Amino acid sequence: MKTITWIASIVTLAFGLSSCTGGDGTYKKTASGMEYKIITSGKGDIVAHGEVMKFHFEQRYKDSVMKNTYGQPPQYQPVDSTQLPPEYYGIFKEVRKGDSIVTRILTDSVFKGGMTMMPPEFKKGEYLLTTFKVLDILKSDSAQADFTKEIQKFREQDSIHAIAQKEKDDKILQDYIASNNIKATKTDQGTYVEIQQAGGDPAKDGQTISVKYTGRFLDGEAFDSNVDSSFHHTEPFSLTLGAGGAIKGFDDGLKQLGKGAKGRLFIPSVLAYGSQGSGKIKPNTNLIFEIEVLDIKDPETAKPAPVAPKK
Repeated sequence: MKTITWIASIVTLAFGLSSCTGGDGTYKKTASGMEYKIITSGKGDIVAHGEVMKFHFEQRYKDSVMKNTYGQPPQYQPVDSTQLPPEYYGIFKEVRKGDSIVTRILTDSVFKGGMTMMPPEFKKGEYLLTTFKVLDILKSDSAQADFTKEIQKFREQDSIHAIAQKEKDDKILQDYIASNNIKATKTDQGTYVEIQQAGGDPAKDGQTISVKYTGRFLDGEAFDSNVDSSFHHTEPFSLTLGAGGAIKGFDDGLKQLGKGAKGRLFIPSVLAYGSQGSGKIKPNTNLIFEIEVLDIKDPETAKPAPVAPKK
């Protein structure tokens, strides 16, 4: 089964649901200081060691949803002391099918010691909380089949959704481009490319392209950049075109640009992060990338092995 890495992000960031308030006496506390409560009907069997918990979760800080798995395939986690941090194992071993779990931890505790810097929007003394909804408790030998079924169902639904979303994305981008008097050309895949400064021959699959970029939402807000030092990475970004090293629209748009070119890529969500989103990028979000192509290199060809001279 695919390894689920959700638990590491929760331990590191402990984002959560802010609708619960402190001092209400309904939470239990783990040895590490994390608080939790289980909302249960008391029906059904409690999970046994080694069984798999199938669930969705949502992470919030105040009014902001940091992450949630609703609208995506459920998560699967073996309830096993060797695979879970002690505090989470102690909580999850108490649950039944249908239960809800709320955990909370102070920002002071999450970022204590300076191993991870506290984001500027977080304040000390605030609670970071997470809610889990237990969909099912599965035997380990049936969890893989259930996981496969859920993935297949999600792909079918996502494919149907993508057809309608593609038309919606295109209309949004067309309107944005027209209202801002942008001269852009649409690729066969659906990316719009504006060339602001011409370059050499357009890049091709198999070539390595090195670029400077800034990614923005349509409202102009930057979400990533290797030009703006506030994003803490200013080295050029290199990828081999056609190798799957970037979102489809980024790869697609770069094939219209040559060395020395500058321009913008207007990428529909179906060629970006789709219905799942990523970090600050919400589901079904169209993106803009400002691009400067620094270099394009052909793939290196293997040199023939030297042949020993005949005696």
